[in-house]
Amino acid sequence: MRIAVSVWEDKISPVLDTASKLLIVENETQTESSRFEANLLEQDMSQRCSFIRRLDLDVLICGAVSRQLAGMLKASGIKIISGISGPAEDVLKAYLKEGLLHSGFFMPGSKSNHFD
Repeated sequence: MRIAVSVWEDKISPVLDTASKLLIVENETQTESSRFEANLLEQDMSQRCSFIRRLDLDVLICGAVSRQLAGMLKASGIKIISGISGPAEDVLKAYLKEGLLHSGFFMPGSKSNHFD
């Protein structure tokens, strides 16, 4: 499984649409097998979406995301988990261990219905 989190200064980036970096983790049977970073230089939404699609992600964890970008990514088969905040490493560990549904990583005012 390939999981990405949008990152800004070691935390989940507040808005995916303007995030500058993704941390991508390859996970096999709950064990991390590799990781790398991808810079999001594309500002145009369709180019950004195309770049993210080429990363072959299964799951993308982020803060806020516009409906348009979320829809484009979901149509590509990427599961979007939005409304998340906190240190990127802690969020990744929580997701891999138990999921984020009952975690303390929701953005203020966010609801658990951001799991698509």
